Amino acid sequence: MTVEVCAGSIADCQIAERAGADRIELNSALFLGGLTPSIGTLQKVLDSGVNLPIVCMVRPRGAGFCYTKEEFESMLIDAKLLLEAGAKGLAFGFLLEDRTIDWNRTKQMIELCQKYQAESVFHKAFDLVPDVNSAIEGLIELGCTRILTGGQQAQIEKGIPLLKELQSRYGSQMELLCGGGVTKENVQHLMQETGISQIHGTFKTWKTDPTTA
Repeated sequence: MTVEVCAGSIADCQIAERAGADRIELNSALFLGGLTPSIGTLQKVLDSGVNLPIVCMVRPRGAGFCYTKEEFESMLIDAKLLLEAGAKGLAFGFLLEDRTIDWNRTKQMIELCQKYQAESVFHKAFDLVPDVNSAIEGLIELGCTRILTGGQQAQIEKGIPLLKELQSRYGSQMELLCGGGVTKENVQHLMQETGISQIHGTFKTWKTDPTTA
């Protein structure tokens, strides 16, 4: 089993490593679903002695995954800087207005990752595509490393049938990462039912911050 922790801070990364995680997805603004972390945050995580591979989110804003020309150009700049700063992979997702994958932009990001010998991860934008088979086959053809998916369902338990099908059909060609409601209570059931051995989650607890205005 590979456990990837979705982290939103330097402390999250340190806790994840101590708790036995295998990989970190580093974000900012987890309350928006995760945005691009700063270069400073990545550098401080690495400087603090965290030795786990770190995949950085590349997402400039909340809301959907159809980006303007300027937003995409800024994402490429962020991506290059993160890779140069030590990220071992990037998580991203590009869609067109009809929710199909924007293949041109996806290809550019995958090729950038390949240039730095880094992993490329198509994130949960995948769960919006209308044709999962053509989408995953296209990502395989481009050399994408991994797909983060909840089986196109808001509750991952309801996505088990599709996750199982995708793993059976494509698992030998594409890494699949279960995410979107994975907990310590359901993880064993998910792995047994789907055959997928990689899981992704925040595994967070909530607390009140009295300094928040």
